[in-house]
Amino acid sequence: MSQPARCAIYARYSTDRQSPTSITDQVRKCREFAQRQGWLVLDAHIYNDKAISGAGNDRAGLQRLLQAATSVSRPFDCILVDDTSRLSRKPATALHLYEQLSFAGVRLVAVSQGVDSLSPQAELLFGVHGLIDSAYSRELGQKTHRGLEGHFLRRLHTGGRCFGYDIVEADGGKRLVVNEAEAAIVRRIFKMSADGSSLKTIAKTLNAEEVPTPRARKGRASAGWCPSAIREMLYNERYVGRVIWNRSRFVKVPGTNRRVARPRPPEEWHAVEVPELRIVSDELSNRVRRRLVWVKQTYGEGRPGGLVSRSASSPYLFSGLLVCSECGGKLTIVAGQGRGRHPLYGCPRNYNRGTCPNDIRERQDQLEARLLQGLQEAVLRPAAVDYALEQFEGELARQIKVMSAGAGQAQQREAELQAELGRLAEAVAASGHSPALLEAISDREKELQGLNDQLLGTGQLGQSAFIGAPHNPRNSPRRKPARIAA
Repeated sequence: MSQPARCAIYARYSTDRQSPTSITDQVRKCREFAQRQGWLVLDAHIYNDKAISGAGNDRAGLQRLLQAATSVSRPFDCILVDDTSRLSRKPATALHLYEQLSFAGVRLVAVSQGVDSLSPQAELLFGVHGLIDSAYSRELGQKTHRGLEGHFLRRLHTGGRCFGYDIVEADGGKRLVVNEAEAAIVRRIFKMSADGSSLKTIAKTLNAEEVPTPRARKGRASAGWCPSAIREMLYNERYVGRVIWNRSRFVKVPGTNRRVARPRPPEEWHAVEVPELRIVSDELSNRVRRRLVWVKQTYGEGRPGGLVSRSASSPYLFSGLLVCSECGGKLTIVAGQGRGRHPLYGCPRNYNRGTCPNDIRERQDQLEARLLQGLQEAVLRPAAVDYALEQFEGELARQIKVMSAGAGQAQQREAELQAELGRLAEAVAASGHSPALLEAISDREKELQGLNDQLLGTGQLGQSAFIGAPHNPRNSPRRKPARIAA
């Protein structure tokens, strides 16, 4: 009697506006399907991703599922999902996951749609449903943008939180109203900038006085005022009673859920005067703008020691990898970048904000020399070398398996082409010169040459092939090649 199929389950929902019970409902549907089939659901292999889009692969639950599915000891035979959109909303990604799991010998079933990777039409069905899911996602994005445009035209708020304002429900949407306590802080920031204070000075002053900060993003703790937040506030036109909408659009980095802003053409912008939201006078705002222009011209990008170049992505080896022992922030080069000076690592929260007591500065050359020496000693330990070799050998074995599978298909196609060429040659001999037959022969010869090149590249052509050939210890780079030989 055959053993019941062992099943894993994957569930996902897209945004924090959706009900978290969606995960429970998806798992329940998959369990019911498995029960009808007489399959066994493994409770230890139920994976989920909450409030995250299916457009990217950078999902913790999905990555754990794939790691288990492609492991040597593969703990399950089948993966159940409620529908294909739970797995991905991108057709290319859906097909890639289907191929990856099929190669690993794992069955994939979308229970609500009846799509099974064992079906002869599985690849077509996953592709079609992937296109439908992708079209739905694009259509939803267009509808969302249209709805936001309608809110803007009705003078409703279209974004998230903004320091200096409260969000209130109104007219089927949300409006901003001035928060007088926070508005006073905004005016003070503008006045400090107009009077000559730098962004860092303003941030440190506010943090030293424990002035209430803007609320942190969801899932993050507030780390106090920072220069970049001050700069954004100084450029925010809402504080002078003017709202500009549709200035940029957000696109996702392929294969991930990380979004980046891309500017829209100015003719697509929409601006409206909203005097009830004004916090800063035109006179004060103009003074700030003149000073910001002067700072950019004087200390702009490309000038030695300029503020912009100092805050840009660091070229130093360990910048952002070292951690402050006091606040847990990432250490960066905070000083000493001028000519003839030694760059210094330090805590940016201490240097830029004054919220961390760690004022230690370490020379970049001396710190990196110590770290590299320590890393070299750690990496060259026998245990580390053995681990690296073991990982390399395992990956090499997997790659050889992939190459062997592809070469097998190529060899089968080569045999088919040879047979077809033989039949075409017989047809030419029997019927004489025919342009159509000669063209068919030429096409197959080109395909055959491409297959020969592929087989030569994988070592599958000829008697000296490495893959699948008997192992000869004298041809091996190591005396004990048992784990490396194919």
